[in-house]
Amino acid sequence: MDSLSCCIVGYGGIAEFHAGACKQIEGVRLYTLMGRRLEPAKEFATRHGFERATDSLQEALADDELDAVIIASPSQVHYEQTMACLEAGKHVLVEIPLALSLAGSQRIAEKAAEVGRNVMVAHTERFTDTGLFVKDFLSSGKAGQIYQHQVFSFSFRHENVGWTGYQRSWVDDVVFHHGCHLVDYSLWTIDSPVRRVRGELAPKHPINDTSMDVSLLIRYENEAMATISLSYNAPQGAGGHRFLCENGVLEIAGRTIRFAGDTVFETTANADETGVLVQNQEFFASVRASRPANCSAEDGVAALEPLQAVYDQMLEFEGDDKYKRLWSH
Repeated sequence: MDSLSCCIVGYGGIAEFHAGACKQIEGVRLYTLMGRRLEPAKEFATRHGFERATDSLQEALADDELDAVIIASPSQVHYEQTMACLEAGKHVLVEIPLALSLAGSQRIAEKAAEVGRNVMVAHTERFTDTGLFVKDFLSSGKAGQIYQHQVFSFSFRHENVGWTGYQRSWVDDVVFHHGCHLVDYSLWTIDSPVRRVRGELAPKHPINDTSMDVSLLIRYENEAMATISLSYNAPQGAGGHRFLCENGVLEIAGRTIRFAGDTVFETTANADETGVLVQNQEFFASVRASRPANCSAEDGVAALEPLQAVYDQMLEFEGDDKYKRLWSH
C-alpha cells in the first residue's frame, strides 16, 4: 500500500500527540477525525489537516478508503470502538487500556485474530528513549540478576480533570487505566512469566465511585518480584522506577538513569512526543509488513491479567458493594 489512510478517534490531549506524530510519518494520510461533538472535531481536524470530520464512528468506518484507526477516546469506550473497527476490517492502535476488564481484552484479541487485522496497544513507555535504554540495559546482563522492581505513580484526582487541565466528560480509573501502564512496563523489562499476584484496592471513593488506590505484588517465574503502587489521593504528584539487581540499583528519575550511583543515560527528548512518534511508526510499519506489532493485543491482555486478579480478589474477600465498578468491559 502506497499510502495508509488513518482515522483518529478523539480530540483530547493524547490525540494531539497522535496527530503530530502521524504528520511526521511518511505515507500516512490524516483522513478522518471522529469526535463525540462535531464542532470540536471540526476544529481539531482543520488545525491538523484532516480531510474530514464526523461525530459518527459508524460513518467513518463505512468508508472503504480508511485503512487504520487510532483510538484516543475515553477508556470506557475502548472496547466497543475497537470491536467496531475490527468488525469493519480496520487495523487499530488503541490507547491504554485495551479494555476495562480482562475478559473484554481477550475478546478483542480473539476478534483481531479472527479477522486478520492488527491491534496494537499504546504502552508508550516501550518506545521512549529511557524505556528502550532500560530494556536493553537489563537484557544485556550488565545489571546481573533482577531481584526486585519497585514502581509507583501518585497523582491527585479529587476533581474529574486530567493532565490537560480540562473538565472531563468521563471518569478515569487508577486500576485498569494507569495501573496497566506500570504492569506492562514491569512485564516487558523483567521478561518472565508471572507466577503469582497479590494485591489490595481501596474501597470505592464517593468522588468517582471507583477505587483511588491500588497496590500489587507480582512474583515472576525467574524469582524476581515487582511492587507496583498507584494513587489518585496524592496532593503532591510523584513517581519512579527502581530495579534492585545483583550488581547495583538501576534508578529512573525523569530523563536521567543511574546505575550503582553513576549516571548511565540522559536525554533531553520529550518522552511523550518521541515515544508516541516511535510507537506510531511501529504501528504503521507492522500494518505495511502484515506482521504483529510490538505491543500487540496479546500484550494488552497480559498487562490486564494481574490487575484483574487483584480486583477479583477484593470482590471475593469483601464483596461487590465496596469495590464493583460501574463499567464492565
